[in-house]
Amino acid sequence: MSLRPDPREQTVWPGSRPSLCGLLKWMASDTYHWLGDGYGPHSPPPGEETFTDVHVRHLRQAMGSRVKVIQFNKEQESFNGADWELWIHNRSHGLGFRIQAKRESKEGQYGFRYWLKERDAFQCDLLIHDALVAGCIPVYLLYNHEAWAIRKDAAQMLCGHTAPDLSHYGCSLLSAHHVQAQLFGQALGVSRWISHVQLREMSAPWNQVLCDLKGKSGARGPRGTGMLKAIQRRAEGMERSGWATLQSVDRGDFASPSHACGGTPEVSVGSWLGDATDGEVREPVLRALPERVLGLLEADPLRPPEQPIPTRVVVLYDVTDGEETVNHLVGCVRC
Repeated sequence: MSLRPDPREQTVWPGSRPSLCGLLKWMASDTYHWLGDGYGPHSPPPGEETFTDVHVRHLRQAMGSRVKVIQFNKEQESFNGADWELWIHNRSHGLGFRIQAKRESKEGQYGFRYWLKERDAFQCDLLIHDALVAGCIPVYLLYNHEAWAIRKDAAQMLCGHTAPDLSHYGCSLLSAHHVQAQLFGQALGVSRWISHVQLREMSAPWNQVLCDLKGKSGARGPRGTGMLKAIQRRAEGMERSGWATLQSVDRGDFASPSHACGGTPEVSVGSWLGDATDGEVREPVLRALPERVLGLLEADPLRPPEQPIPTRVVVLYDVTDGEETVNHLVGCVRC
């Protein structure tokens, strides 16, 4: 497989309804070039909240009735370490992601070491702790302006998920446990903790993880069960990788990096996989949607529920086959 850029090609979203995979790839390419321009001739670069707002807009515009977005005002936010929440579901089962966005600096750094005074803890620890309480997978969404070398063992896996200029790396997902491992290393004075470059290269393009394209059999299924399991399998692999990295770090007797830095010991390490963190890979078992999410599916998006919701945006993507037809080929690379 050749991933050599062809200057005659570009990643485009023509306007017809794409697959989620194609749309995410287009948004990643847009982020990659926009951020690169911001550090170059068209400064200043967009902020993380700007990218989030733009991405939500594109999801709404491109995916039509498949996507429901619930947005909350500032008073309804809490200090949980997450920017937004994404649920991919079939109206009864699915999986959720608690997402914290981090923009790559011009020097290739990310603001992982962020302390929230309101809760006396690192943002990362709160992201993980509260995500597990909410039944979500804690992840970082990295906004990147640099591409990086693709491992040979991953090249085949990336087929169909790539842009010819590698700009699909503009948005990538990283297990929050990888970041927690870095923070532990820094807090305990380990001389060789994980670098920002290493963390970036541990991440995967978000369209690869969240791909909703048909499998080789072409079977989609009206309930989208096979698609959900495929996404969950990739998400579990990401979570398992982060957890293994965290387990390789000497954490001493501290419950979390926050605890090691004199903060609250109430946030502790834990995995969305639960007891299945022993390295054994099992067939994904879809989880029923929490009552909170079922309530959001029924809620009026213009009148968010009154109860406190710990993220400012919740995106709900429905994979079931409805009346509309989704064009899975639009949004891919064209000449």
